[in-house]
Amino acid sequence: MSATHMLLAASAAQAGVSFMVLGLPSIGPQLRSEFDLSLAGLGALLAAMQLGSGLALVGAGRAVDRLGARTATRLGTSLAVVGLVLAALVHAAPAVFLGLMIAGVGAAIIPVSGAGAIFRVYPGRRRAWALGVRQTAVPVGGLIAAVLVPALEAADGIRLVLAAGAVAVGVLGMVFSSVSDDVQTRHPRSVGLFRGIWDQPGIRRLLVVTVTYLFLLQTILSYTVPAMRAAGFSAVQAGVGYFVINATAIISRLAWGRIADGADGTRRKRSLVETGLMAAASALLFGLALHSSLPFVLVALALYSFAALGWNAVVYALAGEWTTPQLAGRAFAASATVVFVGTAVVGPVIGAIADWVGWDGLYGIAAGVALLGAAVSQLLPDAVAGSAPTP
Repeated sequence: MSATHMLLAASAAQAGVSFMVLGLPSIGPQLRSEFDLSLAGLGALLAAMQLGSGLALVGAGRAVDRLGARTATRLGTSLAVVGLVLAALVHAAPAVFLGLMIAGVGAAIIPVSGAGAIFRVYPGRRRAWALGVRQTAVPVGGLIAAVLVPALEAADGIRLVLAAGAVAVGVLGMVFSSVSDDVQTRHPRSVGLFRGIWDQPGIRRLLVVTVTYLFLLQTILSYTVPAMRAAGFSAVQAGVGYFVINATAIISRLAWGRIADGADGTRRKRSLVETGLMAAASALLFGLALHSSLPFVLVALALYSFAALGWNAVVYALAGEWTTPQLAGRAFAASATVVFVGTAVVGPVIGAIADWVGWDGLYGIAAGVALLGAAVSQLLPDAVAGSAPTP
């Protein structure tokens, strides 16, 4: 199996998961109405799959090590399908949350297996780009969902959306498992998940940057549709906005991955600083645009999305490069745990902030958070691709 084929298979499986994760925000107002949710409650429901994945990533990494990627991926995919089917069959918000969380636990295997494969087959000078390509599967799944999910919901309600998600996750996950290997890795018992990366210079700061940029990411993915509807835009116009988000995210993840690979992979830190600065300006611009016309909103949203949706691969590359090659998969799992659990935590927080200070206040706060992320990024140690950073 060539590196390109492995990358495509891993990306397709990730797109299947993202169809569900990013599809639900596109029908956020319908979910609020169906289950009588506050904005904070909506944020919690939308983060359920990511919470499940975040809690399971440690186990997912160990499962890949002990069972091999093929077997682990098949088991995880099956559990994800069971969770989505459960969510489709129940009718109360807590039960739907539980089903989505179970689905997230199973789906956690997909990013771990995919990232591990990329670290094995791509050299440092192309690794951030390859991770960026795989990360584009996230907005590709969202792009498809932006079109199909509202149509499916209009045709037969939220249950049909969840059933379609189960099919997408199941089929694409099993395809990925078929091209994965079952090589098992046994690490010494003394090697824990965070050993080898937690004590590396800068890793704690990198995780702070991750949490701040997660705040920006969630303001876009989970709350753009409710914000546009609250500003008086129609459901169709809000749908166009969500489509723009995912289309821009594809460009963003490819672009930031390529930028971060500049100068033989030594441009990672500078890329994270630039992310924060651009996101701060564009968050304020989008807040102002909500009081203007649709074209202005879409332009501002595209700029905000480009700034705030392309940093994941850079963080994953740094975390993996700051440890040994044998532990790169676990390093990814550790950093991804922060991403997924952080997403589940900040989602409801953003909703509560929006309820408290309104949408204008939210985007002002987002700009401040972006500047904080840029400042902390500037304090990261310099690193050479494929090696630990220097203090």
